[in-house]
Amino acid sequence: MFDYKGLTALITGASSGMGAEYARELAAQGSNLVLVARRLDRLEELATELRSAFGVTVTCLDRDLSATGAGRSLAEELLAQGTEIDVLINNAGFGTSGSVAEQDPDAVVNELNVNVVTVTELTTGLLPGMLKRDRGVIINMASLAAFQARANHALYSATKAYVLSFTEALWGETIGTNVRVTAVCPGPIATEFFSVAGTTPPGKPMEVSVPIKAALAAIDARKPFVIVAKPGMRIASKLIRMLPARVALKLGK
Repeated sequence: MFDYKGLTALITGASSGMGAEYARELAAQGSNLVLVARRLDRLEELATELRSAFGVTVTCLDRDLSATGAGRSLAEELLAQGTEIDVLINNAGFGTSGSVAEQDPDAVVNELNVNVVTVTELTTGLLPGMLKRDRGVIINMASLAAFQARANHALYSATKAYVLSFTEALWGETIGTNVRVTAVCPGPIATEFFSVAGTTPPGKPMEVSVPIKAALAAIDARKPFVIVAKPGMRIASKLIRMLPARVALKLGK
């Protein structure tokens, strides 16, 4: 099993949901943390909890990752401070619903920046240091949506398809090193995601601990991605790629 003790982990979107639970899990395993989100008050509350419970170092950074160049600026800031990030968890992300023609242009840019650009900038900014030290972990949060384009969820599906493809390629580039990479593709999770997106989850969402355990197990097994869903959904997600686009889009409604 990969040993996280004494390493420093950067977690985006750490103020609630999956990000906060990743922080608790890694702190319990002895990792020091750099927590990033817009809500500094929630980060500080979480940091106090983790310092008290596990005796780890926790740094809180309030950053708007939807801003242009936010990921690059954050990576450069950490490097300039001499902060070595051993574990990168690109957890921050959000989705919108509605047809492409109805989307607000600013919301489109924000979603692309958080889900795609920041993920890419943090990875490209921090990966060279991991390779130089010959140790590291990168976990990118994708989704079951990565496997299927869905009408009225075009942006979200497309951004998560990018995350999955990007991570698979990155896995291929790092497999001969001690840097481990995986993409996590879960079904609905019990977080704030659906209220922010203005939609309702299809079925009962899973608890946040489920995909986190799957992510860490995938890192141990050096899998390029892991699908976290019921067996039928896992199979369907893989088969959907083989169907004609017309059929797949109808199934995704």
